[in-house]
Amino acid sequence: MLVAIITCIAAIASIVLGVREFKQAKAASSERMPLQRSSIAWAIAFFAIQVFIAIWGALGLVQNEPIAPIIMNIVLTGCVYLSVARPRLGRQVVAFLSPEGRWAHPQIATVLAMVVAGIFSTLALEIPSNHDIFWMYPLCLLLEVALVTAIVAGVFYLFQRRGAAPAIASFVFFAIGIAEYFVILFKSQPIQPGDLTAIATAAAVGAGYVFELSSYCLYGIVFLALAMIVSSYSAVLRPDREHRSRKKFLLNLLIGVLCLGGVIGHVTLIDYYNVLRIQVYTWRPLESYYRQGFIPSFVSSAQTIQPRKPDGYTAELAQDLIDEYAAEYDAGEGSSAERTAASQQFSEEKPAVVVIMNETFSDLSVYQNLHAGYEGPTYFKSIDDAVQRGDLYVSAYGGGTCNTEFEFLTGNSMAYLGQGVYPYTIYNLTHAENLAQQFSDLGYKTTAMHPNHATNWNRENVYNDFGFDQFLAIEDFQDADTLRGMVTDAATYDKIIEMLQTDDSPQFIFDVTMQNHSGYDTGLLPSNIQTNYLIDGTYDPEVNEYLALIEQSDQALEEFIGKLQNLDRPVVVVFFGDHQPFFPSDFNDAWYQNEDEATHSERLYHTSYVIWANYDVAGREQTSSTEDISTNFLGAEVMNLIGAPLSDYQKAQLSLRESMPAINIIGYQDNNGSWYLTGTDTSGDGGSLSDALAAASKAREDLAKMQYLKLFDHGDSVFTKTLQGAANETNPNLAPGTTKIK
Repeated sequence: MLVAIITCIAAIASIVLGVREFKQAKAASSERMPLQRSSIAWAIAFFAIQVFIAIWGALGLVQNEPIAPIIMNIVLTGCVYLSVARPRLGRQVVAFLSPEGRWAHPQIATVLAMVVAGIFSTLALEIPSNHDIFWMYPLCLLLEVALVTAIVAGVFYLFQRRGAAPAIASFVFFAIGIAEYFVILFKSQPIQPGDLTAIATAAAVGAGYVFELSSYCLYGIVFLALAMIVSSYSAVLRPDREHRSRKKFLLNLLIGVLCLGGVIGHVTLIDYYNVLRIQVYTWRPLESYYRQGFIPSFVSSAQTIQPRKPDGYTAELAQDLIDEYAAEYDAGEGSSAERTAASQQFSEEKPAVVVIMNETFSDLSVYQNLHAGYEGPTYFKSIDDAVQRGDLYVSAYGGGTCNTEFEFLTGNSMAYLGQGVYPYTIYNLTHAENLAQQFSDLGYKTTAMHPNHATNWNRENVYNDFGFDQFLAIEDFQDADTLRGMVTDAATYDKIIEMLQTDDSPQFIFDVTMQNHSGYDTGLLPSNIQTNYLIDGTYDPEVNEYLALIEQSDQALEEFIGKLQNLDRPVVVVFFGDHQPFFPSDFNDAWYQNEDEATHSERLYHTSYVIWANYDVAGREQTSSTEDISTNFLGAEVMNLIGAPLSDYQKAQLSLRESMPAINIIGYQDNNGSWYLTGTDTSGDGGSLSDALAAASKAREDLAKMQYLKLFDHGDSVFTKTLQGAANETNPNLAPGTTKIK
């Protein structure tokens, strides 16, 4: 409310000063009414910003401290006054830069004004999220200022030196900066190129977040206002109508095209990653953006979206590797008595396979019990009759559910695709081998389930490409129980039980839950399920809302398992979390300071999994033996354990795990359990590498070649039909009444 009061007082001052100056300016420059009208429009624009902040502050959505709003309103009120006074002050500027004036260089003044506007626009972009601008590498800051200035100046000249064009460009940069601030706030990750393909998904789940502006956002407004007022005054040097000519028109057009064309050429023709060495590190992307700037980092990421062939890749070599690794599996685990028994049982019983990818399910007790005595999800940790369980290393943190989903269903790793890439929305996956098609080929009915919009993460198209028979989306959960407005885990489990009870045919069900989705400051939890953990003696509402949701997920899982124990048909359950919430990075940095970077980063990129069956799986002890694994290997591991037929690619993955048990976007693990960051130099010097690291490094290189063959080397474009503008065909196998994929 303090911000609203300060802004309202400033808005009144803007009106008083503006009206007084307008009366004086109108009397002094009645012959220049067009300039007066545009000046009023500029003043209204600045005043509108004040009105918005006043309303936003009254709603409690602006950080409640006085310094930033005072500075912001001084600048905005000053801009209102300068806008209204532009007819009078503009004449003085023109006179100063005339041949008779003190500095007769209007063109140089215009160029300098655009440089200043570009600098202010850059600050409006960076300051909301990147608070310490001086921490940026100087050359990266200079590059970003040059790019922004070229765009601002380009549109200025392209639109014949009208001030509105660069002002709009400045506002766009500021808007990107605000979006970056909120994305970092909600996900602890910067905006990356792949996020642009998921805007609809972000909008669909954005209702759970609180969009509070920080003081740094208000400082961003300060720099936006300064950029706009400079653009406004740059336009006063524009020649009067009688002094304009076709030559000047074409010259302005040429300068604008050269500026904008230069930017396009720079970001498309110059390799930011290898030539400029602007690299976004997968294990610390935020630091990369802070040190290198938003635009250089974003461009570098965008240039790496196109998948590159691994060094030394040929299709023949990749296929040979698959054959070799698969043969190793057949000679080892594939011929064991345990695998033989499980295979015979599977072919006879065809158990239902239910996969639950539980939204943001993770055990945060790994962070020193949160300094609050937190012990984690009680029931989940107590399961002692599982086929297998352990830590699951994922490639997503704070968001990006679809990437964990992609890794599990296809067996491919995000490690080779890069940070900020979302295969569901970017790549053509029609040729990707996946579990849905695999089970369908085994005679299973296949169902995907997600109690939210089918368009989220392009699932309706991807599931069609994967061959799912039906997709149950939000329309199929109209009367389901909700928590914080999200369909509960229990509601999806009830749907699964109903499907298993009413259809005796073999089924593969893939359930992507929604209950635990962020944000966690909604205040919508019933009082009887709230938790009260004090972290270092302090109550954090976001953490406690999250922990309460995990307790609800834990209880729902217990009830679900209880029902399956009494179900008269064999069922396998694979349960895992897709990623951690966005806030444990603070605990990780504060409580784990003296450790190697790989171990430190991997702590954020792992959840837990369990493989459980309501029947005795032949050849397996079912004593909850522990095996840590990464998501891309989990599908093959499940198929191996329950005796399902394996593809050669899956056999190769299982064999390769002997040297590299886990891999994700952060790094990879050797068979001694040590982690190494992606990009670790393993060229070695003679025998300097350990045997374990050398074997893991080779396995990583081999998997890169095999994955490229399976995922991209199929002759079609690697990019999705959706991005290319062509719609997918409707899946003829979809059951009536279920979500259609278009």
